[in-house]
Amino acid sequence: MKKHNYKKGRGGEDIAKQYLVNRGFEFIVSNFEVDIGEIDLIMSDHDWLVFVEVKYKSDDHMGMPEEMINKRKISQVKRVAEIYLMKNQQMRSVFEKYRIDGVCILGSEIRYYKNLGYE
Repeated sequence: MKKHNYKKGRGGEDIAKQYLVNRGFEFIVSNFEVDIGEIDLIMSDHDWLVFVEVKYKSDDHMGMPEEMINKRKISQVKRVAEIYLMKNQQMRSVFEKYRIDGVCILGSEIRYYKNLGYE
């Protein structure tokens, strides 16, 4: 089951990446992982560095994907983003602004949420 969820999650990330690229974002890296967590996608949106949390569900049987992006999850993404910025100092000089966005996919429907609260 875990392997199936992993593959499904990666598929959702591919969908989200293409969705954002089609809207003018530039892809930087996927699956930046440290011991405290992972950032699904790191993209740029003009002068913003964007940390993207992706949630994919094939149906709403066990709830909506948005329900999985709570304050705790956003806090975790912030901590991982700070580690990314420490390890990639050049990004601080390229991008002055940072934010966390969300892409929720339910079946074939994609919902995008801009700036889930980096401040």
